[in-house]
Amino acid sequence: MTKIIIFRIAVFTIFILISYLLSANYQDLIGFTLVLSVGLVHGANDLLIIKRNSKSTSYYNQFRIFSTYIGVVFLGLIFFYFFPSFALIVFILVSIYHFGEQHIESIPININLKKNYRVISFLSHGIILFTIIFLNNIDVVNNVFLSFKIKFLNYNTLNVILFASSIIYLCTLVINKYLTSFIFSEILFFVLFYYLSLSSTLILCFSVYFIFFHSILSIKDQIKYIYGSNDLNSLKSYLLNSMPYFIMALIFLILFYNFTEIDNTNFLPIIFTFLAAITFPHVIVIEKMYRSIK
Repeated sequence: MTKIIIFRIAVFTIFILISYLLSANYQDLIGFTLVLSVGLVHGANDLLIIKRNSKSTSYYNQFRIFSTYIGVVFLGLIFFYFFPSFALIVFILVSIYHFGEQHIESIPININLKKNYRVISFLSHGIILFTIIFLNNIDVVNNVFLSFKIKFLNYNTLNVILFASSIIYLCTLVINKYLTSFIFSEILFFVLFYYLSLSSTLILCFSVYFIFFHSILSIKDQIKYIYGSNDLNSLKSYLLNSMPYFIMALIFLILFYNFTEIDNTNFLPIIFTFLAAITFPHVIVIEKMYRSIK
């Protein structure tokens, strides 16, 4: 637990300093670089996870899995094209659950969490995270939402949501008799994240969480699930296997940026739509992975 606390303090300290030293443009550059590198890689081995969990290894079955996966991605894009407002809300709700799930599953003592409260802890953690981001970047977030024809967020409403979700999350920890050090670690985490969201840009703030407290943890769990260990050779195999899908995703993003009708003067709507399209199937894969582990 001490290592987790030290890691969190180190990451937040570094990026809080960066937020004071660099302009908004450079912060966004760092953020986009992190998301489009490590962030994409962490979802590039979904097909390998499905293969690991599949009973059939035939070429036909692998082609069927690949086609279904790609089909879900395109369905997500179609969903965004015809129902942008509803699609973005669904994406946020799915991300809330997914981020909360990864965070809790990565904690060594997550087995102490009672089954009945597991989903509540996932959701409350994710709601706190997104509310903090929205609250301290409300003007930027509202501009993004406007691109998807969603009404402006209300500052007072967000404060109420943050307070309520924080109480619920703490209650799930207390009820399940978590160690005091873990509760302290969670409070410290959100305090530091809140401060980072105040001092940095939306992109940098989101990317710090997405990479260091989600993607890297997910990659670690994926490698262990696929290869049985987290040694260097397993990491190399994981990265090599992810390259074709990583490159395909980048090409797809470039094409999507050039041909989409979403406001191209603002790159954020493009990123949100792209991430949403590849997130929908990814969440299903990771959920099944954790279920099979248990």
